[in-house]
Amino acid sequence: MKKIFLDLDGTLAKFNVPNALERFDKEEGFFKNLGAYKGIEVVNELARDNALFIISASPNEQADKDKMIWIEKFLPNININNITICRIGENKAQIIMNKYNITINEQCYLLDDYTKNLNEWENFGGKGIKRITKVADNSTKKWQGLELRQLKDLVNFV
Repeated sequence: MKKIFLDLDGTLAKFNVPNALERFDKEEGFFKNLGAYKGIEVVNELARDNALFIISASPNEQADKDKMIWIEKFLPNININNITICRIGENKAQIIMNKYNITINEQCYLLDDYTKNLNEWENFGGKGIKRITKVADNSTKKWQGLELRQLKDLVNFV
């Protein structure tokens, strides 16, 4: 059975707000106030009958709380046990393998806007999907794998 792991910031949540990089690790409420990309309702529906997981890097405990509030608001169908918040810079594949005691393989997909995370995921045997937005456009062509432009098209991977 396929497992789909989803990043939040810049992938499901709109991280392209003014001064985001200066604000995200200091401002209480920053993450919970981010908007969601069009198609988030499709992701929420997919969570009812599919193995969807959240794996999001966070700078601190306050941001962890804000992200949980965001998930409750936009993705209430995600099982609480399928949510993982890690620290910025940690290897998402390693975190997932340790938490769920699974081997990352070709049935494990990561949707993320950050190429480094996708490369690490694929190095462990999984499949990466680059989230393409106005902010993460892959114009440098550093990512050569799968891409997703519209969240509604996630149905093609489950």
